[in-house]
Amino acid sequence: MKVLIIFLFIISLKLHASDCLKPQMPSKDEWNEWIETIKLEAIDKGISRETVLSQLKDVQPQKKIIMRDRCQPESTITLDEYLYYRVDKARIVIGKKMLKEHEDVLSEISTFFKIQPRFIIAVLGMESYYGKNQGKIKSIEAITTLAFDRRRSSFYKKQLFGLLEIIDKKMSPNDLVLGSWGGAIGMTQMIPTTFLESAYDWDGNGIDIWNSYPDSFASIANYLTSINKNPWSTDSTWGREVIPPDNIADLLQSLKQKDPKGCGAVKRRSVAKSLPEWSALGFKDLNGNNLPNRSDLEARLISPDGINGRFFLVYPNYKNILYYNCSSYYALSIGLLSDKIIN
Repeated sequence: MKVLIIFLFIISLKLHASDCLKPQMPSKDEWNEWIETIKLEAIDKGISRETVLSQLKDVQPQKKIIMRDRCQPESTITLDEYLYYRVDKARIVIGKKMLKEHEDVLSEISTFFKIQPRFIIAVLGMESYYGKNQGKIKSIEAITTLAFDRRRSSFYKKQLFGLLEIIDKKMSPNDLVLGSWGGAIGMTQMIPTTFLESAYDWDGNGIDIWNSYPDSFASIANYLTSINKNPWSTDSTWGREVIPPDNIADLLQSLKQKDPKGCGAVKRRSVAKSLPEWSALGFKDLNGNNLPNRSDLEARLISPDGINGRFFLVYPNYKNILYYNCSSYYALSIGLLSDKIIN
């Protein structure tokens, strides 16, 4: 099964890459002119001239970064295949171990930010395999390249100025910040602007999401609980998998949300109903029982793989997870992993 999945992924990658036009790289003069403009903008934003000049002195556009960004293969993987690699046995075992080893500090952070520890651990496990896979690409090169490229220039210019600010304020262990090709950094894999907004110094010796578990835990908790207009609820979990009624095909048409917008607007995400209302429509838990009798808890129905796939009722906390990574597969994997590490 594993070999087949990898084979299909490689075929998908090759087919998609063949249709992906190779980017035309800027001339030396074009790049240098753009860099000089960026330097002036960064200095105008209050970043020290010394940091700007030292960081951008030898940066060159990286073709491989643009190719990674523009030529990502179209995903044909199913939810079950995604979970096979993301909510794997090793990740569950390590998550259980970390939850126990860091029980005291997690309890303090949980009380302070009002979030269950298992979600903090699940995000850390998903983002960087509990800190082991933080990325090895020079962030200044990756982000500067993507800031120049027209596809997401505006977004990545903000990330570039954010990264320069992080370095200028000595908020990173050293000036050589490493991360993913997309600019995510540290155990938490936050982009620079998110780092500046949500990174948290829990142990009192400076923010360090690269080496400090307490800071990484607190930073994740701070981000998940500070989403505008959608506070985290400790009175509920993320959601649950459900068994749909036999007339699900007809129900989906009447339950479909109209004109969904924003990160939380995933395909087939329904209107909100209370759990008793979902029970009345015929939805059951995985044991075939009625859902909890909580009229105060709204849930939305999602089916990422369509009518023949798995169905889930997701609660308000699920939306906060989506803001960390706007993918229903990702958010479900966080929820399911968080369940596994406490069971």
